[in-house]
Amino acid sequence: MYHFKILISLIRDVIHDTRFMPELPEVQTIVNDLSNKICGKVFFDCEIKTSKMVSQGFKKEVIGRKIISISRRGKMIIIKLTDNKFLLVHLKLTGQLIFVDKTGMAAGGGHPIEALDLDLTKPNQFTQIILTFKDKSQLLFNDLRKFGWMRIVDKVEVDEVIREYGVEPLSKDFTLEKFKEILARRPNLKIKQLLMMQELIAGIGNIYADESLFDARVNPLQRVRTLTQTQIKNLHQSIIKKLTEAIKFGGTSVNTFVHPSGERGKFVSQLKVYQRGGQKCFKCGSILKRIKIGGRGTVYCEKCQE
Repeated sequence: MYHFKILISLIRDVIHDTRFMPELPEVQTIVNDLSNKICGKVFFDCEIKTSKMVSQGFKKEVIGRKIISISRRGKMIIIKLTDNKFLLVHLKLTGQLIFVDKTGMAAGGGHPIEALDLDLTKPNQFTQIILTFKDKSQLLFNDLRKFGWMRIVDKVEVDEVIREYGVEPLSKDFTLEKFKEILARRPNLKIKQLLMMQELIAGIGNIYADESLFDARVNPLQRVRTLTQTQIKNLHQSIIKKLTEAIKFGGTSVNTFVHPSGERGKFVSQLKVYQRGGQKCFKCGSILKRIKIGGRGTVYCEKCQE
């Protein structure tokens, strides 16, 4: 029970603090990349270099279990194992989840670690957890700042974790009516703040909040209660559009996301406002304004998003 309370506390910290990258498209990119590579593999050995990053009894719990599937909930990676156990992974600020096969080819991704001659295809000085499969391939958890974590939980615990998050914006449940229902819960919030509340909508952080609002021509400072029906419809469509596009491009890299090959997520070339404060708006030529909303840097166009 004590372990369960710690786990839920960790999840709530993540849900209520949107500083933690990557966002939905980056996590989904990692899940997609790993899915056909690690499913069916059996854990044979486990080396833990930073004990605070794993749950109690982690090594004993993980060895001998087979991977059934890998999925995502919000910004969290969920790996289903045999015997109804689950491996939860959160990359937080500087984590990488890298699979290296027997030939030395790597898959997965995470935050770039700026270090000379850093080879992501093998354990390095930033590798905190090494999971070795029976076929000698490995799953490496690299983390410069050691804020990320892995937890082995049972079905009851993973169900509780799932309930902590709001609707998945790329699921069939994220209908226009559902979006209106969510907006009605927090009518006095600024719309940018609401979009990043993980307990309402799972997976949207600073990047995709800014980009969705710009695409929908909605001012991030606008109070939820003042949104018109047209604005709500447009924003709902823009959220789905921008997240889908980002997954197609392999995520965004603004010093935050990298593939094992060293290739950065290509959605950065599609960014219209995020981290472009002081530059010209691509649509109207006005200078983009940078402000803070809820302590988060926010960029928007005063003209296009009146």
